[in-house]
Amino acid sequence: MRIFVSAAEISSDLHAGKIVRALLDHHPEGSLEVLGIGGPSLRSIPGFQTLEQAENLRAMGFTEVLSKLRQLRQIRDRVLAELTRNPPDVILTFDYPEFHLSLMEGIAGVPALAGALKICGIPPKVWVWRQHRVERIRRLYDGVWTILPFERDFYESRGIPVIYEGNPLIADLFRNGEPSKTPWLTETSLRLAVMPGSREAEIQQHLKVIPQALKHLATLTGKRVHAEVPVPSGVGESLIRRELVTDGQVSYEFFKDGSHEVLARNSIGLIKSGTSTLEAAVLGCVPVIFYKVSPLSEFIFKFIVRYSGPVGLPNILLGAKRKVDAPFKEFLGVDATPQALAVELSHWVEDAAQLRELQSRGASLKESLVPVSDVPRAVAASITGWIKKRPIALHLPPRRKSIALLSWLWSAVNGLRRFAIRHGVMRPESLSLPSVLVGNLQAGGTGKTPVVIELARGLMERGKRVGIITRGYGGQISGRFHLAGSNDPASLIGDEAREMLDALPGILLAVDSNRVRAAQELKKLGAEVLVLDDGFQNLAFESKVTVLLVTDLDRDRVLYRDFDSKIRDADFVFQAKGRRTARFSKAIPIEWVSESLPGKPLWILCGVGDPEEVRRFYVHAGARVDRLFALPDHAKLDPEWVRHRMFEAESQGAVLAVTPKDRVKLPTNGFEDLWVLRRRMADTSVFQAVWDRLQ
Repeated sequence: MRIFVSAAEISSDLHAGKIVRALLDHHPEGSLEVLGIGGPSLRSIPGFQTLEQAENLRAMGFTEVLSKLRQLRQIRDRVLAELTRNPPDVILTFDYPEFHLSLMEGIAGVPALAGALKICGIPPKVWVWRQHRVERIRRLYDGVWTILPFERDFYESRGIPVIYEGNPLIADLFRNGEPSKTPWLTETSLRLAVMPGSREAEIQQHLKVIPQALKHLATLTGKRVHAEVPVPSGVGESLIRRELVTDGQVSYEFFKDGSHEVLARNSIGLIKSGTSTLEAAVLGCVPVIFYKVSPLSEFIFKFIVRYSGPVGLPNILLGAKRKVDAPFKEFLGVDATPQALAVELSHWVEDAAQLRELQSRGASLKESLVPVSDVPRAVAASITGWIKKRPIALHLPPRRKSIALLSWLWSAVNGLRRFAIRHGVMRPESLSLPSVLVGNLQAGGTGKTPVVIELARGLMERGKRVGIITRGYGGQISGRFHLAGSNDPASLIGDEAREMLDALPGILLAVDSNRVRAAQELKKLGAEVLVLDDGFQNLAFESKVTVLLVTDLDRDRVLYRDFDSKIRDADFVFQAKGRRTARFSKAIPIEWVSESLPGKPLWILCGVGDPEEVRRFYVHAGARVDRLFALPDHAKLDPEWVRHRMFEAESQGAVLAVTPKDRVKLPTNGFEDLWVLRRRMADTSVFQAVWDRLQ
């Protein structure tokens, strides 16, 4: 197997080296061929074929990248030509999105590279700015590997497959046990770690302030300052030594690499923003975080990016939302003056208690960053799993201001109607039987029909004669009562009504837009309890129990019928789909399990409210989903077209599968080999309180 790896930064080269070594250990000797763009870590791996040295790509900030644009394009074109000649099976890129997204665009245009598994390692910080790049990542990659837990949540919430097993570099810090500190403060001196960066451009910026800051620190404290300075591999030590010169106030000691050891024994540090601030915090070295860039880069970040939150990783992981609330102080751009840095560092000479508190908070981050004992091995195992069974991204509906506006208008109209009821302008009628209404905030896609079936089945198992009332969406009945029979086709009564009849033999099912009239008719036919399919926004009647369904899709992705606050009008709130969200944190989760899978790749055809959710569910259930035919909700199916898709899937070793809602729209004969995707609730006891209220 041939693997292409590209890592340009010092830290990403270290990450990439650890993952590639773990992959080599995970596969039989000689079975992997590894090539790519690498720094010292990757190039030190036996057999690694260097297409380009990482040092030739490094640049910092907006303007610095622009200055190297021509060189970066030439490197990209050379690499793309090599990959086209000898296509890899796996493509792993790490960090440096400006270069790698451009390279991946080129790869996307080469048919010979379409079959390669593509993983974006250490993805761009789209949570800071340019979130539109999420869709670009989804299009160009099969998934991402993150080293920070909040990034895992960010990408997963946007439907992108994620590997997160912890942070390999942080895990390495504790490979030999917990670090121990050595005294850093005496009557006449103080010691600290100083880390100016790993790229020449940023080092040049930072060396303009570090010497002055430490001299100010010596003056403020009246102590001689001793700075321990790790020098990363690949960075010219002469550049740093030329600017950091020992004198009567400040002395410097340089270490080739060894940043972990320096941070482990020091209690405070002047650390440039980046991964090193997180390493420092976890090791108990309280970082004063700073970063300098060119005036143009600073202008762009301040007035175009307009990100006002913290940038230091330990601050973000500790939950700080604003820079002023950050536990570890940050000095960025023009704020990173020698005087400001010196004042902040001098605080720790006097405030030992606060220093210990911050050391403890930084150390608390270890648990989420090192969840397993061998992080690289766990990541390699996950990548190997993706090689065997490629993940599929969930294509969420795009965010649109028009959808958000329509959601607000629709919710406002229903809000006015509810206001009218509260003040006696409208008076809802009571139904003639005990009833449970199953509704939703969103316009479809919440899994309402399966929930109605499960609730009705539970009542039937308790000996109740159950009647279901539905409007018959997609059917031909309008404005009249119709008792659905076993021979009624979906075209007459609607696909959801037909699905309910098939799932609940013996059920009384009425198709009628007038719920009060339908309830009276079902009572005459012997119904003892009613289940109403939808009607949360129909205020002409009231039921005994109201069940409301929600999902994690926001109101700028899907139309909402009501404001979130209206969940107070429901007796029970369930979340049948999607990830848990803070907005609906009190919703009771419903878990579903697949009844069976065919053992072959699936081609899924579905005309439901949320086709992507169907694909996501079955991928997570262990199925390989090669194609998805996403049709509009309640879409009519052409039997001949479906039959052609069946034969096409079979010819490629796959199985065409449909949801129960779509199966009822096809003839019985001629589709015996069509696989029906059936799922059931993992635990129906969550409905026990609902059933008890109806007794």
